[in-house]
Amino acid sequence: MPSQIKVDEIKNVAGQYKIKTNVLEGQTTAGSITVQSEGTATTNLQGGLAKMFLEFDHTSNTSNNSLNVSSVTDDSTGKFIPVFTNSFSSATNYSCVGMPRSYHMIVDTDSNSKVAGSVKLRTWYVSNTSGARTNIDVYHNSVTCHGDLA
Repeated sequence: MPSQIKVDEIKNVAGQYKIKTNVLEGQTTAGSITVQSEGTATTNLQGGLAKMFLEFDHTSNTSNNSLNVSSVTDDSTGKFIPVFTNSFSSATNYSCVGMPRSYHMIVDTDSNSKVAGSVKLRTWYVSNTSGARTNIDVYHNSVTCHGDLA
C-alpha cells in the first residue's frame, strides 16, 4: 500500500501561508492538469486559462497591465498590434475578445490579421443613428486571448 499523508492544514514555518483543502483531486502529466468540472465531466485546467491579456491606453500608447505581451505597436488610428512574448501554436486556432471602456465602441480583430505571434486589433466608434463605424483611439482597451501556446 502506498504511503499517505492526512492533514487539515499546511503552513510554512512562520505560519502565515496555508493551504486548506476539503478535497483536491486531479491528474497531472507534462503540461496538463485534468480536474473534475461540473457534474461528471472533466476539463483541462490549462485550456481554460487566458494565455494573453492586455489593458492598453491607445491615446498615450501605453500598456497599463499585460500578460504574455512583449510590445504593442500603434498601427494607425484605432488600430494596435500586441506582440506576444510566447506565440500561439497556430495562427487560426486561438481567439481574442476585447472591450473598450466607452459607449458604442467595439474592439475586434482586423480582417486576416491573426498570426501566431501577434494580432491586429481595432477600436471602432459606432454611430447611434447611422450605424457607421469610425476607427478611434480609446483610453481603456481590454483584450484577452485563449488558445494553445507553441
